[in-house]
Amino acid sequence: MRILCPLLLCLAACASPDRAYWGAEETPITIENREYRVYHRPGEARPRVQVIRMGYARRPEHVAILGAMRVAAETVTGCAMIEGSAEGDSGVMNFRMRCPSGGATPES
Repeated sequence: MRILCPLLLCLAACASPDRAYWGAEETPITIENREYRVYHRPGEARPRVQVIRMGYARRPEHVAILGAMRVAAETVTGCAMIEGSAEGDSGVMNFRMRCPSGGATPES
């Protein structure tokens, strides 16, 4: 029981954004039957975005998940990822985005 409680707390924390994204807008999105949470601040000219994968993924799925995380960030913000800006892994990924004039606007 002592091991189970800390493990559950760690798993619960996985769905929370990094401190840099506290107060950012959270947008859930489903891509290929997998859920993600995208954290962003609409209206920024060059927003930083954090995408968190929800749920367990087996090792063979990780490459596809990385691509889906990029799609999630671009779909939610309406911006393009700046090549070479991705940092993270298939659980949590951070991107810098390049938006058309007027800044990011979330998809309705």
